[in-house]
Amino acid sequence: MGWGNRGWVEIVEIILEVCEKGALKTHIMYKCNLNSKQIAQYLQFLQAHRLIESFKDNPASKRPIFRTTQMGERYMSAYRQLENIFKKG
Repeated sequence: MGWGNRGWVEIVEIILEVCEKGALKTHIMYKCNLNSKQIAQYLQFLQAHRLIESFKDNPASKRPIFRTTQMGERYMSAYRQLENIFKKG
């Protein structure tokens, strides 16, 4: 059964999955198929809710790397549990 367009809950899960090992904004944007404005809004929301964190691997670098936090991992776990429940039904 296809439900059509992705919802924000699914997009958040995809972003968190991409960020598990650390990812640049452009990498996240392409993996999620979102535009620059959309990804900026999602990243800001996820950071505000402590689901991801940003850091720079090099002090001279201007581009932050985004990484999933423990709380973000808990979100992904809960999302997958729900996904499994609905796949069985």
